[in-house]
Amino acid sequence: MDAAARADQLRRRARHLRHLAARIEQLPVMQLERWADDDTWRGPRPLLCRNTLQRNQHQLHAAADDLRSRAWQFELEADHLDAVARSQIGLAG
Repeated sequence: MDAAARADQLRRRARHLRHLAARIEQLPVMQLERWADDDTWRGPRPLLCRNTLQRNQHQLHAAADDLRSRAWQFELEADHLDAVARSQIGLAG
């Protein structure tokens, strides 16, 4: 695969990762804290349930951030491949 094709592939992957990150953050579970008061939970430990929900939501946000970070890395790599390809055919910039 040549550099231009590889760069295109990396950009497609980056778009896909950003799309997945957005979908994660739009999941209904990310809105549950709106309804998570002490009357929401069954059992003797509502605070534990609320804290678990917050921890799980934080993990999902972190996963979305990781996907965006990897997408950014793919874009940088694609830009580098484009620069290499341009230099090989004698183009500047």
